Amino acid sequence: MTTAVTNDLVVLYALTSRVHLGPKAVLALLTYFGSPAAVWEADLNDVEAVVGLDEEGRALLTEAYEQADTLGEELEYIIAAGTTPIGMHEERYPQRLYRLGDPPSLIFVRGELPDESATAVAVVGSHQADAEGIADAVTWGKGLVERDVVVVSGLARGIDGGAHTGALAGEGQTVAVLGSGFDNIYPPEHRGLAEEIAAHGALVSEHPPSAPLTKARLVQRNRLIVALSDAVVVVRVIETTRGSMEAIRRARDLACPVYLVASDASKTSRQAVADGAIPIGRIPDFDLVLNYL
Repeated sequence: MTTAVTNDLVVLYALTSRVHLGPKAVLALLTYFGSPAAVWEADLNDVEAVVGLDEEGRALLTEAYEQADTLGEELEYIIAAGTTPIGMHEERYPQRLYRLGDPPSLIFVRGELPDESATAVAVVGSHQADAEGIADAVTWGKGLVERDVVVVSGLARGIDGGAHTGALAGEGQTVAVLGSGFDNIYPPEHRGLAEEIAAHGALVSEHPPSAPLTKARLVQRNRLIVALSDAVVVVRVIETTRGSMEAIRRARDLACPVYLVASDASKTSRQAVADGAIPIGRIPDFDLVLNYL
């Protein structure tokens, strides 16, 4: 995957990494002005009118204007290091992400995104899953890719790692969505796994490579995992499974089917089912998940 540093790309990079505008604000600007470059060329007062910039925001935007050349050089460095930035104005931007009310205006990719027409299933769950749960995730990951399905997950410990490992063992494609930049792989022990995923699929982040991990970003990445998928399989939930519960809620908003493996009588399992997850047994029922996609 190759790319060139265009004015549009520089603008999106500036708005997200320097002005710190969120996805909804950038989407509002693009909708109003028509293109990233048009935002750059607009009067500052008009930009402020669309997104309600405060004094600090105006100062950051003015500074970003003045740093355009530097920002372009940063993007060139990022690309040379093996990361591809893709703006939402580009044809190669994943169309599935447009289903979101807050699609990322700019994503960073290492590896090759799967074909848009490919069936994709997210396999997620608790990072505190026991050995049995992780083994189930490996089985789901391997079984899905053997059926020509792309496995999407979040690279975390536990279920995520198991899902990616199973997909790689099945010699299929897998996509890992990160809550940090690629220079800050989390957990650190998954750096090798991340490299394998990039070689047989893709790493995806809405944050530039140097961005650190935060709890908020970990939760926010779940919307991308769900949007990139046709269905979600939650292998295990426990009391502190915040990310998986967010994924279930996001899936409900996108009318994306969710299956909860080995649900029990716990409060978290009951809440997951109340939020729309369909309980299924431990033995993988691939036909149940795939026949209606």
